[in-house]
Amino acid sequence: MDSVTKSLYIHIPFCRRKCDYCDFFSVPCAKNVPNEYISALKNEISFLKKFYTISSWRTVYIGGGTPSLMTNEQIEDLCSFVAKNNKGDCEFTIEMNPDDITPSLLQAAFSSGVNRLSVGVQSLNDSALQAVNRRCTRETTLKALEIIKQIWHGSFSLDAIAGLVGQNTDEFLKSLAEIISFAPNHISLYSLMIEESTPLYSRISRGEVRYNKDESDEQWLLGKEMLEKRGFLQYEVSNFAQKGHESKHNCTYWHLEDYFGCGSGATGSLYENALRWTNTNDIKQYIAYWTASDKKFLLQTIPRENEELSKEIQEEEFLIMGFRLLSGVSAEEYKRRFSKDLGTRLGAKDGVFHKWQSRGDAKMYIKENEHFYALTEKGILFLNTFLEEIL
Repeated sequence: MDSVTKSLYIHIPFCRRKCDYCDFFSVPCAKNVPNEYISALKNEISFLKKFYTISSWRTVYIGGGTPSLMTNEQIEDLCSFVAKNNKGDCEFTIEMNPDDITPSLLQAAFSSGVNRLSVGVQSLNDSALQAVNRRCTRETTLKALEIIKQIWHGSFSLDAIAGLVGQNTDEFLKSLAEIISFAPNHISLYSLMIEESTPLYSRISRGEVRYNKDESDEQWLLGKEMLEKRGFLQYEVSNFAQKGHESKHNCTYWHLEDYFGCGSGATGSLYENALRWTNTNDIKQYIAYWTASDKKFLLQTIPRENEELSKEIQEEEFLIMGFRLLSGVSAEEYKRRFSKDLGTRLGAKDGVFHKWQSRGDAKMYIKENEHFYALTEKGILFLNTFLEEIL
C-alpha cells in the first residue's frame, strides 16, 4: 500500500459508571485509566501505521467510554504521540464528560494536538439526568461549559437527547436553548433509543419509569426547528453544524472510507482490503498482547475478530450510510466502487426512488459535475422505511 493518510478511532473503554441508556462497550473504572492501557494503544497504533504505511492521520477521534478519565499526563502522552506526523488540517477530536473538565485538562489536550471537543451534555435538567443515572449534574455541566467558553481555542460539539425520561417538552426546549447559548460549532441531537440490553429498558418494561416514543419524536422535531432557526444546518440524520464545522471524522464512516480502530473493543474497516476487525473486549488480554516484552506483533495473532467485507455487504452499507446524509449518495462514486448504475439500482424511473421523489421525499441534483440521489428534509424523517424499501 502506498504512503497514505487515513482516519483513526481510539477507544477508551472505561467509565466511572454506565448511563442507563448506554449499550456501548465500557467497563467500570474506579480510578484513572491504567498506564499499561496507554502503552498498549501506542504499540497497536505504531504497528498498524507501519504495516499499512500510513504517513499521517487525516482525522483522529478518541471516544469511549470516557476518554476524559485519562490524566493530563496520559492525554499529553497519547495525543502528542498520535499527532506527531499529522498535518495542520487534521481534525483531532476527544470526547469529554462535563464533570471531568478542568482548565488543565483542556490545556493538556489542546497543547498535544487536539483541536475539537465533543462534550456529552445530554440535558441541563437535573431530573432528566438523575432518571438515566448520568453522573454529572446541571451545576457541574454549566461550570464545564463556562470553562470551555473561557479557555478552549478549538471547535467544540455538544450532544443533546430528546425524549429523556424525567423531562417534558418545555423542559427539553429550555435545556436545548441554554446549550445553544454556549455557542458550540456543532450539535448532535439524538432521540432517546431504548436498547434491550440496558437498565433503562428493564425499568421501562417493569413500568418503573414512563417513556413515550411519540413525545420523544415530537421533542426531536421541535429541537431540530430550534437549531435551524439558530443557524445550525442539518447535514446528517442526527447532526447539525454551523457551516464548515461538520464532523470530518464521522463523515469518514458515512462515506464508507477506511478507518483504523485501536483499543479494546474498537472496530476498524479497510474497504479496499475487504476487511473489518473488532478488537477483543478482554482488556487484560488486549494489554497483555500489545505490551508483551518480545514485541513480535503479527497481523494474524492480534486478539480480534476479523470479518470479510464482500462487495454485497459494502454496497448495502454504502447505501445505508450514504442516505443518512442530507447530501445523499454520489452516482459516480457508486459506479466507481460497484460498477453499477445507481439510478437503476434505486428505481429512479419507475421504482422506489421515483415514488419517493414524486411525493417530495427524495430528490436528484448535480453538484460539481457529480449526480446525487438524496432524501429531502421531510423524507429523511422516514429513513428506515426508505432503506427497507430499497434493500
